[in-house]
Amino acid sequence: MDLRDPASREPFLSSLPHSPGVYVMRNAAGQVLYVGKALDLFSRVNSYFRASGDTRSFVSRLPSEMADLEIWVTQSEREALLLENTLIKELKPRYNVRLRDDRSYLMIRVQAAHPWPRFETARGLPQEDGARYFGPYHAASAVHFFLSFIGRYFRFRTCSDAVFATRRKPCLQYHMGRCEAPCSRNVDAAAYRRRVEKAMLYLEGRFERLMRDVRREMKQASADLEFEKAAQLRDLLFALEKCAQPQQVITSDFVPTDAVGFVREGPHLSLVVLEIRQGQLGVHRQLVVEVPEELYDAEILSTFLFQHYASRTETPGRLLLPFSPEAAADLAAWLGEAAGAPVEVVVAPTSSGEAPGGSGPGPVEDSRARLLRLAEVNAQHRLTLHNELEVEAELARLSTRLHLPGVPKRMECYDISHSQGKDTSASMVVFIDGRPAPRLYRQFHVRDVAPGDDYGALREVMARRLEHAAEKNWELPELMVIDGGRGQLRAITQIFTELGDGTGLDLSAVKVISLAKQHGSEGPPERVFLPGVKEPLPILPGSREMFILVRLRDEAHRFANRARTRRQEKTFSSRLSEVPGLGPKRVTALLTAFGSVERIRTAAPAEIAKAGHFSLELAQKTLEFLNP
Repeated sequence: MDLRDPASREPFLSSLPHSPGVYVMRNAAGQVLYVGKALDLFSRVNSYFRASGDTRSFVSRLPSEMADLEIWVTQSEREALLLENTLIKELKPRYNVRLRDDRSYLMIRVQAAHPWPRFETARGLPQEDGARYFGPYHAASAVHFFLSFIGRYFRFRTCSDAVFATRRKPCLQYHMGRCEAPCSRNVDAAAYRRRVEKAMLYLEGRFERLMRDVRREMKQASADLEFEKAAQLRDLLFALEKCAQPQQVITSDFVPTDAVGFVREGPHLSLVVLEIRQGQLGVHRQLVVEVPEELYDAEILSTFLFQHYASRTETPGRLLLPFSPEAAADLAAWLGEAAGAPVEVVVAPTSSGEAPGGSGPGPVEDSRARLLRLAEVNAQHRLTLHNELEVEAELARLSTRLHLPGVPKRMECYDISHSQGKDTSASMVVFIDGRPAPRLYRQFHVRDVAPGDDYGALREVMARRLEHAAEKNWELPELMVIDGGRGQLRAITQIFTELGDGTGLDLSAVKVISLAKQHGSEGPPERVFLPGVKEPLPILPGSREMFILVRLRDEAHRFANRARTRRQEKTFSSRLSEVPGLGPKRVTALLTAFGSVERIRTAAPAEIAKAGHFSLELAQKTLEFLNP
């Protein structure tokens, strides 16, 4: 879809969420024009396409230049700001003013390897210099507050390394009670180091542990009659309880963390990886793919994770997952080998932040659950936008390829199925505006046709379908797709000819085609046949118009298979009830435990007896009945 086209733009703009986030504008060549943030994505993006007070010169050109727009949903405007800054530096948009890396956000740096560490301000991303970094902080006042608090209660040096190495007398900070003057006085290095550790606990937001340690030291100092020290610790404890607040950053530590969002709707799967680096929400990784319905979520997630991290040069220290993938232990071991250190794999913390043992919510669990929710929100929105944009493009291409008078609003597909030549039935699935409408699906049980006569079954089903054409929810479609080849298509056109005059219906408005799989080794995998045309319509495999036709046909197959399975289970269930001693409750228990009669057939007698809560002798009789 090209957003420069007003007709295509309006549905897209109306689908945007009222959420904070970041938007990336691109031209037709894929070049990034502008990256912006918004408290309300819907209002902000729509404002570019109406008269506004924005006097920036490029704004008036965006509607004519912007062909594509990508959005990212965040949990707050602050997170949108961080992500915007990251994307601007990475994508280098034409119309953005790029912030310099060394003047981005303030951080607090601790020279952890120094014998006498000090706490100082730093800008930019953390460096690999052996120091520890805390932040980022959005205001200098927050950094000044933390440093003032640390200086008042922990009394660390504030002078530079050069001054510290040459000073011989205590400075003013010592006389103010804010430094112990390790430069010129005999200070206990171990006690100094312990205070450094406590201050870092404070910056990490680990207040419960810090206050527990302070209380213990205060009581010990009081017991040792060191009342001055106990008073200092008491003041620190009061200060922590009164005004210490955890820093409001995305994560409470600097462990490189990836959070995976997984949303699956039908054959479509959306995967998003949120990368949190140095406390910042980094660039997302995303994809939307079509997956076979037979694959389990755990298998898909495992495949994706192995493929994703095999192509990455960086491995996170922590991986947050919505559920456990297949081969989870192998994945964790493999990631650990790639990282050179153990990788923490965390599966679905509770949304309330409650710890797995039920000990109540904690800041770590709550932060992880919040990240997973944010990843899921992005995955869901990405899938929604993908579906809307792709379906519009597919329908437009399909309309052009089939020479339809307009984009088909309603499409139907029919599939004939039977069980070993018996119990013939037909499924009708309906797509409205390119999307499945399950409430309009119908199942026809063929009554007046000999077993195996698919052409006759189609004629009967179509005659019965057209009888309802004037009723609500049975309106005639603009496009009708038949699963099959030229023979099935011929059967439909014949019934249309026979019934066209007698029913008073305008069947000429219904475009009928058939879609057949290629059974040989030559030719395309799917062939589209038109009435009166011998050769199939040349549509490229994987094209958008073929994609929506295949999706429609596959949905008809799925619906037919589900209906057939239910009929078989009902039949077998009624047959199981004939076994002496198997009542309705026991039959239901067996089908619930095994899922299908086929699994019951191949199960051991002991397994059947345990699942049905009856004797081994009755289990043996059940197997003999199912396997005569």
